[in-house]
Amino acid sequence: MARRARLVSKEDGTVETSGSRYNGKYFLGNLLVCGDCGASYRRRTERGKVVWRCATRIEKGKEACLHSPTVDEEWVKRYICETVCKDGVFDERVIRDRVDRIQIFDKHISICYKSRSQTKMLLQID
Repeated sequence: MARRARLVSKEDGTVETSGSRYNGKYFLGNLLVCGDCGASYRRRTERGKVVWRCATRIEKGKEACLHSPTVDEEWVKRYICETVCKDGVFDERVIRDRVDRIQIFDKHISICYKSRSQTKMLLQID
């Protein structure tokens, strides 16, 4: 239930619920959150490539969420694997135990660990 709550910390220090629903179909759907509007990211296939995009941007257009990039699924998995998993193998169980959410911003992503620490990396869009 706590994982489904999807609490989002705002820049002013307040915390609010993102309003997004639990997604059981795709593992990353439970982790990826838009750093601009707080909506969850959704999986899409575009030109034969699997990508993740902000739900607000999908539903309401670019004007509703100006600074949310589309990210490649393989790149996200590779980055999470290198950053979170110790042995370099993508392991959902390890990630689920350590990571609360992954915020996607215009120029970087931020991994928010359950231990309250964060790592940031400049976003590299392929």
